[in-house]
Amino acid sequence: MCLDCTAHDTDREQHSSTDDRETTGHSNWKRRSFLQATGVAAGTGTILGTQVDRAAASHTECDAADRWVEAANHSSRDFGIDWIVIHVTAGAYQGALNTLTSSDSGVSSHYLVKNYDWTDGPSAGHVDQLVHHDRAAWHARYIANHRSIGIEHEWFDDNGISDACYESSAELVRCIADMHNIPLEFYTSNTCIQNESGGIIGHTHVPDGDCSSFHHGGRTCPYPDWDMDHFESLVKEEDGGGGGGGDQFQDGDQVVTTTDLNGREQPCLNDDVVLTLPEGTQGEVMNGPEECDGITWWGLHVPAYNEWVWCSENYLAHA
Repeated sequence: MCLDCTAHDTDREQHSSTDDRETTGHSNWKRRSFLQATGVAAGTGTILGTQVDRAAASHTECDAADRWVEAANHSSRDFGIDWIVIHVTAGAYQGALNTLTSSDSGVSSHYLVKNYDWTDGPSAGHVDQLVHHDRAAWHARYIANHRSIGIEHEWFDDNGISDACYESSAELVRCIADMHNIPLEFYTSNTCIQNESGGIIGHTHVPDGDCSSFHHGGRTCPYPDWDMDHFESLVKEEDGGGGGGGDQFQDGDQVVTTTDLNGREQPCLNDDVVLTLPEGTQGEVMNGPEECDGITWWGLHVPAYNEWVWCSENYLAHA
């Protein structure tokens, strides 16, 4: 099974202490005069809270996660998070959950998504969080563990991937990507992750170590049934995700955040976070829409903090 391929090897998991993540520039987006109306720039705010802070109370760090089930195996991180690695379990949900949370297994992942209604456990689309983001789960070996969030999906015996599984995972990926500024770039071939700026990748295409080996003993996880092109379309779907998002807004509309949401200086995932808006924060639409990273963005004035920020439409609803 795919989980058998991810045994943690502490003797071989050695890394450079320098994060070699590349940075990419972006265009300056048009801004209306409201951004300068009081002489306050959109980037002068402070981050009021983080998803890690939220986890201290609720454990789960994304609304897409239904339950916290703590895994035993994880490590402190040596690098920042810039990748999401997609896995399949090659086994039924309950057995996979037992393996991923057992101290004897030598493996773990940050999340496990239920794929089938007919196997033991919750219904298809259920998401468990097993490891907090600030810890490295043991799902991909070597440097990849320290630079990524790992998501396991129930799958075995050519039974396919359900719509519920794809949709829950897509919502989860959008949340993780927004939280950690991960580009919504999808890689479907062998990729030296140390030389790229980040994105979403299947386990089989992550190198074992220094990018010289992608063979992994013949592992093909998450293929053959996982359709990465279809998954990409769901992740980038303009009206998907976000617990009530997907609404179309106009200037002057009053909106409310449907989860703890990063407000950014410009409308792209790799732009600076001005502040994190707690769930239920109200704002007024004063710019947009703009498209970037497959997401529709709206410029908001947030009276509670006297800030102007760009937010993803997926996590906004009419107030």
